[in-house]
This record gives sequence, C-alpha cells and structure tokens, in this order.
Amino acid sequence: MKRISYLLKILMVILLTGVLQQSCTKLEEEVYSDLTGEKFFADPDNLIYAFGRVYTNIYTLVGNKFGMVGKECGTDMFVVPQRGGDWFDGGEWHRFHRLTWTPDEGYVAFYWNILYEGITSCNQMLLQFEGLDINTDPAQAELRALRALYYYWLIDLFGNVPIVDRFDVPEDFKPATNSRQEVFDFIESELTDPMVLANLSKETGFLYYSRMNYYAAYMTLAKLYLNAEVYTGAARWQDALSACDTIMDANVYALEGDFFNNFIEDATSSPEHILGVPFDNINALGFEYHLFTLHYNLQDKFGIQSATWNGICAQQAFFKSFDSTDIRRDGLLSGPQYDAEGNQIVDPSYEKFDPQNPTGVIDPDGPGLNLSDTINMLEPNCLRQAGTRIAKFPYIEGSDRYTSNDFPIFRYADVLLMKAELLLRTGGDMGEALSLVNEIRIRAGVDGFTDLNYENLLAERGRELYAEGHRRSDMIRFGVYLNPRWEKDEMSSDYVTIWPIPKAQTDANPNLIQNDGY
Repeated sequence: MKRISYLLKILMVILLTGVLQQSCTKLEEEVYSDLTGEKFFADPDNLIYAFGRVYTNIYTLVGNKFGMVGKECGTDMFVVPQRGGDWFDGGEWHRFHRLTWTPDEGYVAFYWNILYEGITSCNQMLLQFEGLDINTDPAQAELRALRALYYYWLIDLFGNVPIVDRFDVPEDFKPATNSRQEVFDFIESELTDPMVLANLSKETGFLYYSRMNYYAAYMTLAKLYLNAEVYTGAARWQDALSACDTIMDANVYALEGDFFNNFIEDATSSPEHILGVPFDNINALGFEYHLFTLHYNLQDKFGIQSATWNGICAQQAFFKSFDSTDIRRDGLLSGPQYDAEGNQIVDPSYEKFDPQNPTGVIDPDGPGLNLSDTINMLEPNCLRQAGTRIAKFPYIEGSDRYTSNDFPIFRYADVLLMKAELLLRTGGDMGEALSLVNEIRIRAGVDGFTDLNYENLLAERGRELYAEGHRRSDMIRFGVYLNPRWEKDEMSSDYVTIWPIPKAQTDANPNLIQNDGY
C-alpha cells in the first residue's frame, strides 16, 4: 500500500497546483490555505509531485487494448481474430494483422495522441520550472529524459514526426514534420546532454521504480542505438553495446529468481525492473489486458468482476515455439478449463453460425471449454475457444475493469539479450553472448543453447519478452517483419515498417507530410 500512498500524494498535488493556478484569476474567492505555488516549489523535493502528471499518459499507453500488449498483434505473436459478430470492429484487427492499415485506424491515432499528450505535458512543466529561484536541474533532467522516451516510441512507430520542445508556442501553431534522422539526433542529444546525465538520479528501487532515472535513460539510448540502422541507415552497434555495459557495470539490477514475479501486483521488489508501471485498479487505472484476452466463460473462474471480451490470443506457431518444460509457456493459458470443483467449464454458445453457410461452424471440441492452440481462421468465423490466452500477468481475483498487475517497460533480461545480440552482430565474445542468453533460459527451466544465431536469438527474445511491446521493432531489426506468415500470405511492402500519420492530423495541419505509401 505504500506505493498507492505515493501515487495518491502525486495526484493530490496535481489537483492542488491546478487549484492554485485557477485561483489566480478569481481574486474574490475565499482563501482556505496560504500554500502558494511559490511556497510549494520552494522545496525542491516537491518538484516530483508537481510533475507527476507527465507520467500518467504511460498508464494509458501501456494498459489500453491498443497498448503494449495489443501492439503485438501486428507481429507473429498475437492476433485478435473475428469470432462471428465479435471483434470485426470494421476490419481494423484484420488489417493490423496483415499490415494493411490506413491513416484512419484507431490504434494509429491512439499512439500519436497519447505520445504527443505526454510530450506536451513535459513541455508545459519545463516551462513552469523556468525562472524558479531554486535548483530545478534534477527535475528538468528527468522531464527531458521522459520526453525523449516519448519521442523514442514516436520514431519507432511513425518515423518522421514533428519535434516540439516548447510549450509557449502560438495558439495556431502547426509544427512541420521532421525527418527520422532529425528525430533520432534530437533524442540522442537530449539523453547525452551532460546536464541531463549529471542530474538524473542513480537511485533505484521503490522511489524510482516508475520514474526516469539514469539507467532508464541509458536503456532508452541502448534501444535507440540498437535500432539505429533501421531508423537512419547507419548502424550504431558499439554505442548500443556501451549503453548496455553502462547499465550492467553498475551492478544495481539482476534477474528476478521467479520469472512471473516481474508481472504480479506490486512488483516493486523485483531487482529486474529498470522502469515499471505500477498499476492499481482503484488509484492507478488503465490495465485491461485480462478482459481483452479471457474467454467470456472464464470470468467467474478467475473472479473477474467485469465481463471478459474473448479477444486477443497467441498464434499457434508462437505457442509451439516454447519447450514443454519452459515455465514461460505458463503465461499462455491453454487446454481444458475447469471450475473450482473440478468440473469442465461449458461454453453454451460454442456453435458459431455463418449466415453464408447454413450448416454452421461447430467447435470440434464440443461445449466443454478447451482453449486450443489451433486458430481455425482469422476471419470471419474463428471459433470462440480457439487460441491460447495471455496469462503472463497473473490474474488477480476481484479485478474489475482494470487490474493491478505491474508492467515492465524496461527490464534487465532485455539488457542481457540486447548485449548478446550486439556481441553477435559485432563479432564479439560468443562465449559471453551464449552465457547471457543461457542465464535467461536456465531461469525458464530449459537447457541452454550450444550455439547462438540470429534465428534462435530472435525466437528467445519472443519467448522472454512477449506481451511487453518489443516484438514489432525486433522483427523489423532482424529483417523478418515483412515476411508471409499465418493468415498473411504475401510479402508486405517496405513502407509498412512505419505507420501512417493519422488522417485527422494531416487534415488539421498542412505542414505535416504523410509517410510514403499512405
């Protein structure tokens, strides 16, 4: 409960500062407190509470159905199939899977809007800190690092986007598109600025679990450099390796002994989290993956208080990529499902009828609920029981619309896998690379590799990091994103490696240049 008190304190101060700002224009109102903005900011320790709101966008970015879990649908990992009348949604999930999206897609607008809202909040707070007669350098450094993270997600998804680094812009301000190279340079310059690095905290643990510290900034740099060849055409492997080494050499992070402890309610004690999101279904809302994935008739089994949606599930090839002894496969719910008394749960609507096929489509498993790893089709009549479901974030009994599982944006296992990849790409010490990967595999309960290559390393990244939002950029970097796969028969065009600028944005701003191909 300590973390919830911390979050509540942030929210209370946000409300307080909002009231203070409003009261400046209502001079006749009665004053109930002499805590002015000037007095509040006189204590540098209060600055984090004042800009706590700049982090709140991350909760929506991660937890929404279009967020980090849902983003894995445009890969070889997960899918939202159309189950008769359910999950057609105008065909947006079909297009997501087949990489045939348009500028009108809801998920395209979702990411653009959420990320720029976060950037705007950072810019606004940076402006408010200007001119204060106290040392705001640590706060400014943290805000700039967080803004760089928002821009990292933008460069990864959209490529060419406007760089807006000021809040005090004209009311009719319409920013122009910057090239992907310019955005890359901006992110790098922000994160390597001596002022930023010197003032970012090197403290870890509870207080910095969900904040940008020195190591989260280096993790963002490592990701930026790791994908530099994709973003700019010029590889930066050595710089990525140095960034990983900065994190590893500090000896402040380690693998959590229990893999699933990284994803439980209150994972703040995990030594693996470099940057996490501490969701709470009362005070820190947003994470709805449990509803998104669970079959309708599994609501009662897991004590979920809101109706479950029977949506996202794992593709069969991904499920089968796990060894039977791999404990990480337990994060995909499969097979016959039983209630607390040991009776198989029944799906009374297991028959899905196709209006164009009077004989109907009947689940061969019958009415007993059996989550098969086989998905019979993407659309229009995927069986209700088809597909294993995401359980990596252990279901919490009593969860309502939102769940309280924590989410790792960055964790140490990814650092180990990135360094192994970089040693492979640069012709480095392959013994060390194997050791890093096998440390992760041994924790998972499977034998270590005897050889490391691009194919088995990409597969291992998938098994370790699934449902954490990394698969798309991994597949692009490894050169397999455009390839044909299940229910995607054709090679995709190169331009789909970046998303279109949302149509609503290009309609409103003539200075934006739509990405090629759209």
